[in-house]
Amino acid sequence: MEGVYRRRVPDPGGELHAPPGRSAAARRRAQADIAHACERMSVDPGFVRLRRRFAIQAGLLVAAFLGSYMSYLLLSAYARDFMSIRIAESVNVALVMGIGQFLLTFVLAWAFGRFSERAIDPLAAQVRDRAAGGARPHPAARDGADGAAVRP
Repeated sequence: MEGVYRRRVPDPGGELHAPPGRSAAARRRAQADIAHACERMSVDPGFVRLRRRFAIQAGLLVAAFLGSYMSYLLLSAYARDFMSIRIAESVNVALVMGIGQFLLTFVLAWAFGRFSERAIDPLAAQVRDRAAGGARPHPAARDGADGAAVRP
């Protein structure tokens, strides 16, 4: 039941009602286990590298877009002569730069997706596997003749 908000109502004794089949103590233990796992993952070097890589990527793309947009705004406000230069009959620099903003948005979204697939998604899969305790082989690993994973 994803997305369903479940309201917890205190009973007269001040305790929250536990879900059916689980005691309040079991629920608190489960929450403590989850908190401990999150705390462990927050200091994991792979997770820290993942967060840093994502922050740098997102920051660069946002900076590129904002720089482009601010230059367009400033040029349209303070360089009207430049923006009114005609390129074709009814096409001027302002129109080309305005359409360029849309194109830049699509190019940056494409670049974000492509870079994420190459640099962020594999790292996220490794972090997710470590968090789950699984030992799936790395995507770069190949199957040997006996079916065992072999590193290239």
